[in-house]
Amino acid sequence: MGPVVRVLQGDLEGAEGIDFEGNTFYKFLGVPYAKAPIGELRFKDPVPAESWMGVRNATEDGDACYQNDLFAHQIYGSEDCLNLNIFTPELPSNDKFNLKPVMVWIHGGGFSQGSNDSKKIYGPEFLMTENVVLVTINYRLGLLGFLRIKDPNFNISGNMGFKDQVEALRWIKSNIQQFNGDPDNVTIFGESAGGASVHNLVLSPLARGLFHKAICQSGASLCPWGDDGDHSAVQIAKIHDSSISTEKEAVHLFKNMSVQELHKIQEKVHNFNQGMRVGVLGLVIEPADRKNAFMTKRPIDIITSGDYGKVPIIFGYNNREAILFYFEKLGKGEINPEKKLSVEKFIPHNINLKKNDSATYHLLDKLSSVYFNGGDLQDNNIMLMSDAMFVMGILGSVKNHAQSSPLPVYLYQLSLETKLNTIKTLLKLEHASGCSHADDLGYLFKTLVTPESIEPGSIEDLSLRRMLRLWSNFARYGNPTPEEDEFKITWKPARARQLNTLVIDEELKMEINPGGKRLDMWKQIYQQAPATSKYL
Repeated sequence: MGPVVRVLQGDLEGAEGIDFEGNTFYKFLGVPYAKAPIGELRFKDPVPAESWMGVRNATEDGDACYQNDLFAHQIYGSEDCLNLNIFTPELPSNDKFNLKPVMVWIHGGGFSQGSNDSKKIYGPEFLMTENVVLVTINYRLGLLGFLRIKDPNFNISGNMGFKDQVEALRWIKSNIQQFNGDPDNVTIFGESAGGASVHNLVLSPLARGLFHKAICQSGASLCPWGDDGDHSAVQIAKIHDSSISTEKEAVHLFKNMSVQELHKIQEKVHNFNQGMRVGVLGLVIEPADRKNAFMTKRPIDIITSGDYGKVPIIFGYNNREAILFYFEKLGKGEINPEKKLSVEKFIPHNINLKKNDSATYHLLDKLSSVYFNGGDLQDNNIMLMSDAMFVMGILGSVKNHAQSSPLPVYLYQLSLETKLNTIKTLLKLEHASGCSHADDLGYLFKTLVTPESIEPGSIEDLSLRRMLRLWSNFARYGNPTPEEDEFKITWKPARARQLNTLVIDEELKMEINPGGKRLDMWKQIYQQAPATSKYL
């Protein structure tokens, strides 16, 4: 029999694993943190998990939310997906607890894909060497997690996926000590939509007190795709039945159709992407009087007001985020590799630039000249996409938090190019210069493309250990470089007017105000609309 741990809902039988350095750790997989959101609970806020009799088997990953796998292009998962995985290097013995920092991972995937799969993408073997307790969570995605019904009588907020994350954090607070995790030292971290989720949890009143530090990798609430998911349930329902004209009819349709049918509608919704959105689903700003609201004000207004849970935060991005998206569009024939991208197409959807206006044309020309002034055309195109989709929203988040929080806000740029870069290896894009979106995953987790052996002292080995130590130091102390001797460098917090940035490359170095002219130009663009005027 494997190791058994008692949580509030009952006993769990886990299994043993071997970490990167050959040491034993313990894993408990597919643990439910809320009731299955099926039947009457579809689209409802999560309900705490029920107890079970006997010992529950926790040796296999739980179901992901029902979805189309991004890379295998096949459907998998189910609606019964509110589960988490726990990994710990040490279990309590004789009721003696040796409490360790807890790191809670929130996966990305554009709010419509992804999972906490411990075999393919989020293997714990690397982080287990840092003497932390790791938790990876699943949450509802797509229409199941983010369908919004405006009529409060239906109590379908649109933020069900984020509320799942909050419920998982509540479960962790109540139970993690049984795995030697410290409930008073919890760091949430995530990448892409997971990074934006982490940022949203910092801003949400529902999550206050449930964590103590936050790391947002390649995603923030101010990224254009992380903004308010302003969609109409009636318009979405019309995709299936053109006669539907009220929210009541839409709710009846969505509640009674199979998850397969619901997903088919969702896939069609993705074909109507607007502006800089990854999809139309994501954060919803709820009415101020709605009970149990996740967020009732726009993220920028919450950040500038200072009315959020103050914790130390790391924000960061990869230096060529858009490699993934550029080659994806190239493969679909949506991009001509011989031509400059149109900057107008990459203006965020919430900046309503005046059409046919000479001042607008002048601004767009200036923006274009910043990117296309010589050099490699492909790289220029990728830089434009990277800045528009990720970098400027992240820099804006850092600047505003640095102004409104008394606690440190750190900023990094990841530039590494090694065999651990996940996306470039997976999609065979090694020829593209730079560090792509999701390449950072390979420096924190064992993935399906991690080399079978990593040579001691190699750039992969050194980079991996360095990144693990920076992240775990932050989780342990709230400071990623507490001992200057270890890194020969101190990662200084960013300031609103001085964006101190740790460049993580083959060596570590501090830079100031990355983006330079590009940042200044985007600031002018953002200032064209009241909604975004404070972003940069």
